[in-house]
Amino acid sequence: MTNSAGLQFRLTTLMAAVACVAVNVWLFRLGPLWGILGLNVTKHVFIAALCKTLGVDGQSAVSASGVATAVGARTTPTA
Repeated sequence: MTNSAGLQFRLTTLMAAVACVAVNVWLFRLGPLWGILGLNVTKHVFIAALCKTLGVDGQSAVSASGVATAVGARTTPTA
């Protein structure tokens, strides 16, 4: 079995996901407003974890022409 650098769910990520689901169920028992707020926070946590896993904000090399070598990398305009 190969070890790909793509989306790998580790045990801690899975445990965090289960904990977030449990907290959201508990918050919905308190009321719909608390449940929706909990879902919003959970969504942001999951997106941040996904971005970290994919390396979205990682450093990328920019060539002399200003073209980024990594997919999705941001380039700064040069004057």
